[in-house]
Amino acid sequence: MINRVSTASQYQNLTSNLMRKQGELNQTNGQLSSGKRVETAGDDPVSSVTIQNYRQQLTQIDQYNSAITLANNRLQTMETAIAGVEDNLGATKQKVLGMINGAMASNDRTAFKDELISLRDGLLELANSRDEAGNYVFAGNQSDTKPFMEATNGSMNYHGDSQSRYAQIDKSVNVKTSLPGDQLFTDVPNSYGDYRPVFSDKTATAGGLTDGSKLHLLSATTSDFTTAETIQVSFNEVDVIADGKTTKEMQYSLNIGGKEVVTGETYDPKQGIVYKDPAVADSATLNLKFDGISSGDSITLKPAQTINIFDSIQSAIDNAERPTSSPAAEANLQRVIDDLDSGFVHMNQQRSEVGTIMQQVDRQLEQHLDFELTLNQAQSGLEDLDYSKAIMDMNQQMMALQASQQAFGQTKQLSLFNYI
Repeated sequence: MINRVSTASQYQNLTSNLMRKQGELNQTNGQLSSGKRVETAGDDPVSSVTIQNYRQQLTQIDQYNSAITLANNRLQTMETAIAGVEDNLGATKQKVLGMINGAMASNDRTAFKDELISLRDGLLELANSRDEAGNYVFAGNQSDTKPFMEATNGSMNYHGDSQSRYAQIDKSVNVKTSLPGDQLFTDVPNSYGDYRPVFSDKTATAGGLTDGSKLHLLSATTSDFTTAETIQVSFNEVDVIADGKTTKEMQYSLNIGGKEVVTGETYDPKQGIVYKDPAVADSATLNLKFDGISSGDSITLKPAQTINIFDSIQSAIDNAERPTSSPAAEANLQRVIDDLDSGFVHMNQQRSEVGTIMQQVDRQLEQHLDFELTLNQAQSGLEDLDYSKAIMDMNQQMMALQASQQAFGQTKQLSLFNYI
């Protein structure tokens, strides 16, 4: 049987072959122009799906890197502000130490008071610091609310909340980008422990510190703060006769919650006062230690585990111009120094926390950059064009196209009339 192929069929086949080869050449030229082997899903369906996954991951990494940039800006602002607070507290401490100097003239103390007010105002500015977006750094989640404002009595009231803002810098990694102001400025650990001393000058009708007293509270703690009450401690030196010899002995009396619980007990400077209510099972144990005691001194201790650093500085301002002969004024200034020392340590710890977060953010950024490089390399391996292979393919395609064009030209001229 003889198969007959029509002239029209041959023409159509040759035309289709020419168009296919021309399309292959055009595709290769397009790849050489773009540098991409896979431009559409039709170029390589399997690789195209993987490339899309890579692109999604790279987009997500870009979002995380943007969050890291924002977090770093906020953390750097916060770290700078806390460093400024440390410097401020250090300068304030030096001024208070100078005020304790009894040789100062009254006008000198007035000048120191003015400097303390300036330092207090500077501390307030730092506490109300803003980031690059105008948000208050130490206001917790109330970033639009000014955190600290001065009341009419000179105290500083906190108007933020106790929360921290966070930034997501990876799929399951969130970091703090703010610290609440109360945590930094109004919840400073009490350097004495669980009680805070209240000093006053002794008068004919009220107890307090005697003239020339250097009474200083070293520590005051309780094993159960929930049961803590106001404490009053008074000291009295008495003559003790033993073996025919008379010696001086410092004794103390202890009043807790308005009830006298100890009277005329010997005070041991090494051990201090250790008291446990004998009438109550598992009662709290009280430990008090003092230094610089004078006979006739009395002191009040109020429960407090934290202090407000603004209140401490205000106390220094209030006591700045009191007579140098006042033992209570000097004791109050000494208490301010203890508060400032505690505040400095507290700020340093908070600054260290910020530094730790910044290190974590930097490590996460390095991980993102490394992963981004790996993804780009993997994507490039699937998507980018091998130029040497593409040029060879193009040369082969051009030769094939030319051969097909020549064959088509010759076939097109064939006719039965050529054989008649």
